[in-house]
Amino acid sequence: MSRSSTISARVSRQAAFVFCAAILAASCAPEPTTPATTSLAGAWTSTAHVLALSNFRLTVVQEGKGIVSGGWTANGDGGTGGCIAKTPCNASGNLIGQNLVSQVIIDLLITGQLTAAQFQGALVEPGKLRGILVIGTASDTITFSKTGG
Repeated sequence: MSRSSTISARVSRQAAFVFCAAILAASCAPEPTTPATTSLAGAWTSTAHVLALSNFRLTVVQEGKGIVSGGWTANGDGGTGGCIAKTPCNASGNLIGQNLVSQVIIDLLITGQLTAAQFQGALVEPGKLRGILVIGTASDTITFSKTGG
């Protein structure tokens, strides 16, 4: 066997080892739907004006298996969040959602179990949720900051 064949075989074995190690490492990562180990419990606020809602406050309770619940309030311009069309009001309701390793999804509910809006995002750093707020077919970006435990 020539020297170049020996070197080539050694490089191939090393490449195969690196490839197998990478596959093994990737297979050890949690599934995206695994509940997060971080807690979202506490008060969260945003001064953003998203579509027809502003000055958001979320009071979140972290339950087992990544489930979050609680309540929400916001100033409504009218027509969303339970406000009558063209009549500003203080919108409010319950919230329910999931805190997963890959994302945070929170439904802001109004009368009964109707969804007024849905937050889709992630805990980007301790005390900061960033994502989009979806109202009907429209959406806009929003950031929530943790303001209390």
